[in-house]
Amino acid sequence: MIGKIFTVVFIVLAPCAFAQTFVQDSLLSILKTNPQEDIAFAAYQKLGELSTSVNPHQATVYFLKALSLPLRSGYSKEFTQCYQSLGDLYHTFGLYDSSVLMHRNAFFLAQKFQYKKEMGLALQGIGLGFLRLQNADSARFYFNQALPLFIELKEPILEGQTYILLGNVSLNENDYPQSLSLFIKAANFLEHSDPVGLARAYVNIANIENILDEQEKALEYSQRALKLALKNNSQAIVAYAHGLRGRVFRKLKKQNEALTEYQQAISLYRQMADVRNESEIAHSIGNIYFDRGGYKEASTYYYLSLRLSKRINNSRMIAHSYSALGNTFYSLKNYARSLAYIDSSLVFSRLSKSPYLEMDAYELMSGVYESQKKYEQALYFLQKFSTIKDSITQAENKTATQELEAKYANSKKQNEIELLQKDQLLKNISLKQSRTLEIALGLLFVLLVVIGVLMFNQQKMINRSKRQMEIEKIRNQIARDLHDDMGSTLSSITIFSQLGAKEENNPTLIKYFQRISEHSSKMMENMADMVWSINPDNDSFQKTVAKMKEFSSEILEPKNIGYQFEVEESLHNILLHSVKRKNLYLIFKEAVNNAAKYSGGNFIHINFQRKENELFLSVRDNGKGFDPVKKSMGNGLGNMKERASSMNGRVNIISSPGEGVAVEVRVALT
Repeated sequence: MIGKIFTVVFIVLAPCAFAQTFVQDSLLSILKTNPQEDIAFAAYQKLGELSTSVNPHQATVYFLKALSLPLRSGYSKEFTQCYQSLGDLYHTFGLYDSSVLMHRNAFFLAQKFQYKKEMGLALQGIGLGFLRLQNADSARFYFNQALPLFIELKEPILEGQTYILLGNVSLNENDYPQSLSLFIKAANFLEHSDPVGLARAYVNIANIENILDEQEKALEYSQRALKLALKNNSQAIVAYAHGLRGRVFRKLKKQNEALTEYQQAISLYRQMADVRNESEIAHSIGNIYFDRGGYKEASTYYYLSLRLSKRINNSRMIAHSYSALGNTFYSLKNYARSLAYIDSSLVFSRLSKSPYLEMDAYELMSGVYESQKKYEQALYFLQKFSTIKDSITQAENKTATQELEAKYANSKKQNEIELLQKDQLLKNISLKQSRTLEIALGLLFVLLVVIGVLMFNQQKMINRSKRQMEIEKIRNQIARDLHDDMGSTLSSITIFSQLGAKEENNPTLIKYFQRISEHSSKMMENMADMVWSINPDNDSFQKTVAKMKEFSSEILEPKNIGYQFEVEESLHNILLHSVKRKNLYLIFKEAVNNAAKYSGGNFIHINFQRKENELFLSVRDNGKGFDPVKKSMGNGLGNMKERASSMNGRVNIISSPGEGVAVEVRVALT
């Protein structure tokens, strides 16, 4: 439905859409002149997409307006994508909790309508939010939930992207071999299908090589990534590659080259409104000036990093910025300001649960007090530094020991399993020989039984075909007799009663003639339905739907009520028993008649679907609705339920005041 709306909108806009601004103005004009919810939703979503790269904050406004409209099944997938886009924007702004919330909403909606690709993308978004929130376990959980969905859907690009995300989780845990392995696996998946994804894999490999002090390899992979990203206009990867190359050049003591790369990166992040990365690059530029002894320039960039970090409430980055400022003023021998910044760094180190930052803060405090010749305080903070360092070392040793114990236990268990498997293999060989003869005899017996059953079924099918042919002959004869004899008789009665009503001046007789005419017309209509249901030529579901469409046109078009038929293609070739076809048609007539007479609406949606092994019919109007608890449904519902029950089916009426009425029918196809 939403696709048709977009087509209409852009056929109108295409001849004059010379610029993005004009398209946006045209969409805003459509919003003012067309109040329909589906058109408004499509326009707001497109405005959000157009604004994402040029004005991300305005894009969030458009997406929020789209999501404020009622959810309709006709554009449920696009509704899910709006949540995804909003989650991505919040992630860019560094609002990771809000990003996780939007992606969760997208997941639940995609799960409801079974949009598996959207489910996987939402899980990726949730995992990425948790990764930025330093919750590696939750991030890995959601990435691992997304992975089998992409494998099932045969989406190698999305599968490769998920390996990159899992590699970043391992990187966050300092497991560099596992991280590198996942990035290489991702590159293999994406090499021939997704150049942007391949660039992302290359830049992550470069990052690991830099950590492992393989700077030449890091520069090589980052250059490959940069080339692919520039060719495919991926600003995010271009910016990251420049930032990474800045770190590599700083390690190589090439400060001018590092500064050039950082300046290109920060410019791009500022254009993209990526506050988190802009903050990190500002800090890195400050480090270059600090290395050169340019403390004033360094403090300018550290202050910028601090402001940006506070904007997105990134405790870890705030702690880093305060620590850097403390170091800068320590170098300038401004000990009072240095201690103030170090103290702030200590507070945010604890908030971000980073013992390494806390340890650095105590070490710097000790150095400041020592420079002031306050040796007692210097010793006190040096002891605190040593305590945290020892606890970190102890924790690392404990973790390493637990890993070794786990590996030993697994190895021992594996050896036991292998011994048991060998013993079982020997037993299986001896059992296999004795069972071979038993299986051969069993197969012979089964074969004889199958042949007998097939012969019996063949004879049964021949007899059934003969009976069916006889039944169809009888049905054809009954249909012809009803049409020729009773039909002509009822037609004569109707004509005579109408003539009598016109020529007779007696009001009483006119009244009787009119009643005769009405009853005979009703009988003719019912007989026509009976003849149609008996005739075997109408057994296909496609002809049943054609009959229903004809009836809908006769009833609804004179009343200016719009309607839409949706029939699942797989249903066209099914055959319905005459009794089941008749009852289904009569239930449909009752539902459409009720909607036309009582709903007060101007649109009816009719939908046929196959749900498992059932035929599902929905007749939904947009009328005034009613409260089923307070208002009796009359004989109509009873008749529908009775007819459904005779087909081993069921009828459900869904309504509430102001929400229209939906009649749902389920009938077994077998």
